[in-house]
Amino acid sequence: FFPRPPGDDSTGAEPAPCVWVVDDSASEARFIKTALGPGFQVETFPDGAAMLERLHAGRAPDVVVLDWEMPGMSGPEVCQFLRGQPETAALPVLLLTAHGRPEDLVQGLRAGANDYVAKPFRTEEVRARVNALVRGKRMVDAVRRADREKAEALAQLDALLTSSPVGLSLLDRELRFVHVNARMAKLDGLPLDAHAGRTFAEVLPSLAPQLEPVIRRVLETGEPAEELSVALKQPGTDAAGGDVHLMMGFHPVRTEGGEVLGVGSVVVDVTRHKQSEGELRSAAEFRERFLGIVGHDLRNPLNAIRMAASFLIASEQVPPGLVRTVGRIISSTDRMTRMITELLDFTRSRLGGGIPLTPGATDLGLVVRQVVEELELVHPNRTVRVESSGPLGGRWDGDRLAQVLSNLLGNALQYSPPESTVKLSLQGGPEQAVARVENQGTPIPQEELALLFHPFQRAQTGAHVPSGLGLGLFISEQIVRSHRGTLVVESGPERTVFTMTLPRAP
Repeated sequence: FFPRPPGDDSTGAEPAPCVWVVDDSASEARFIKTALGPGFQVETFPDGAAMLERLHAGRAPDVVVLDWEMPGMSGPEVCQFLRGQPETAALPVLLLTAHGRPEDLVQGLRAGANDYVAKPFRTEEVRARVNALVRGKRMVDAVRRADREKAEALAQLDALLTSSPVGLSLLDRELRFVHVNARMAKLDGLPLDAHAGRTFAEVLPSLAPQLEPVIRRVLETGEPAEELSVALKQPGTDAAGGDVHLMMGFHPVRTEGGEVLGVGSVVVDVTRHKQSEGELRSAAEFRERFLGIVGHDLRNPLNAIRMAASFLIASEQVPPGLVRTVGRIISSTDRMTRMITELLDFTRSRLGGGIPLTPGATDLGLVVRQVVEELELVHPNRTVRVESSGPLGGRWDGDRLAQVLSNLLGNALQYSPPESTVKLSLQGGPEQAVARVENQGTPIPQEELALLFHPFQRAQTGAHVPSGLGLGLFISEQIVRSHRGTLVVESGPERTVFTMTLPRAP
């Protein structure tokens, strides 16, 4: 806060102090200006009226040096006028006086002077006292500037807190509310002025047993607690329909030294989201139950159609021209039955029951042989080569594994070139068995591999047009997962490989 040395005009430094000297003696005013030196910006005035007229035009002075005896207004009178104006009430004033009586000095100080120098004065004394007044003024200015900036920041913060759609509050170490915003008050159903000084348990008694231990743990450890889901009963409501669902978080409030002063809480009303989730869940459950009921009830008439068609074929009473048509009826009903079975399995898995299993002693080699024989009847011109090694027994659901292998082999035959061979290799290990189905053909695009086991997804490879519901691989993966196994796929330019790994005991 001292004046800059002569010639020092470094960037960012404060400007040289501005001093106004008011003295009717031009020679004495020049003497004071010389005494202050080049470190000050000095402007002189012949009387108080001239100084007051200049006061509101341009930069205000840092210090005013007033001679006591002047024509018109005396120094104490000018000082008293300055103190009566809000904008100059704190302006530092140094009186120059030849009056040495104590009562005269008291009069000057009472008029508002900050300091005085008795005539005749020494230049070092005048410079030192002006420096002291400049230093004091700049300290006061800095404090006022900091207070103003702090007030502006607090006003902005208060506006944000007030208008925030999120409930915000501050608790001290005794879990008493220090501050809450309007949204928080609305959530807990109390007016704003009813929070200050009250404890968390007094304001929210229903949540205190659940949340007070969490808040105290935040105070003790300094670690935040986030995403706490709670339900708050609103006064005057009944049953669960009156619950407000809240997502809460608690964070430590620290000093610059790291000491935890209290806890800040953030509360978000997620009631509408909960209601939307419930509605969507109910709609999904209705759709899936509806699919399950329809799928179950459709199987009976389809079974009747198939039995009738099979009876006609077995009776050998169908005219030769219609044998092919009856065969199509049988194959179509078989395909529809498979689709219904997939729908039923899908609804079971989505409704939380999972794919039902009936595990028992099973030889995976026998299951594969049965599946391959059935597929060769459907694809008489195709070849499935089976290779096996090691023990292939385990405790599995044979029918469900047949469903998986039939799906994997059927896809391999469907998506591979007609002249190619599909390979199925079985390998038994000490704790698990592995089945790999390999086929040639157009590779599955990388972006589709990640979705292949999702429901209603079907590969789009080559010129092949997908058929069915796109549930086969999803259900196969669910069956394998129910056996605590894994089903993965790899696809490249040379081949596509599905690998099923099964622990011996699910």
